[in-house]
Amino acid sequence: MDASWRSYRFDYRGILRAVRAASVTKGRKIRRPQCSSFTAARTPAPGFEIPNPETCTVQELLDLVAPKGAEMLINGIRNRIFVPPLKDAGWRAAAGGDPIIHAAKITPEDRHIDWKNWTWKEISRRQRVLGPLWNMALVPVKPVDGGVEFQKKRVIFTNVEEAKPVPGSEPLALLPGVPFAEGPVPQQPSGEKPLYVYARDGKLLRLREVKVEGQQANDGFRAAFKAQMLCNRAVRSGESEFCMFYNPLI
Repeated sequence: MDASWRSYRFDYRGILRAVRAASVTKGRKIRRPQCSSFTAARTPAPGFEIPNPETCTVQELLDLVAPKGAEMLINGIRNRIFVPPLKDAGWRAAAGGDPIIHAAKITPEDRHIDWKNWTWKEISRRQRVLGPLWNMALVPVKPVDGGVEFQKKRVIFTNVEEAKPVPGSEPLALLPGVPFAEGPVPQQPSGEKPLYVYARDGKLLRLREVKVEGQQANDGFRAAFKAQMLCNRAVRSGESEFCMFYNPLI
């Protein structure tokens, strides 16, 4: 963490990199964001540990670093480090190690799930740091001249979590990004019927809460059912039967 008397920047892309950084210890070290102006004070190398890196949210991270930042500012005022001649606390790059990475602006594409490449770990990290993630899904529409056509609708995942194994669903792990549910499509959903999807690394996820374009957030299966995103033709796998989306999420 660097304190500058001209500017202080704590960017979300930097947080994303910090939570991503691997460590062989139980914690993860926060990499210090860099400021573009004079650095008056900084935390000692190599930083400090994040106690719960696998579940840490942005708010929890801010709760962790805010007291440390306040302590730095108070100590800086007490030590009058702003009084000339100023002493530069130094850039991280000057001490060697990884080069400085400038944080680009966060865009909606950073929340757009890439099912072909993202593991559950990456999905979970982005959900915790950036908020709800999204994709596009196909929805059937009936044109005036008959037949069936499809249109794309945005699907926002407001709550995704790792799920327990579902017997018989293992072959569907070869289709990451294709949501499915156990059994055929019912006439009307009743009771709890989870909506699942496999990630690239074979982890089974539950889409617990989903918001389809033009609708309110709802239980994952109910939202998909209401939007008619589930194919009526069930798929059998051994003794199990599943209903699936028409296409992989895009």
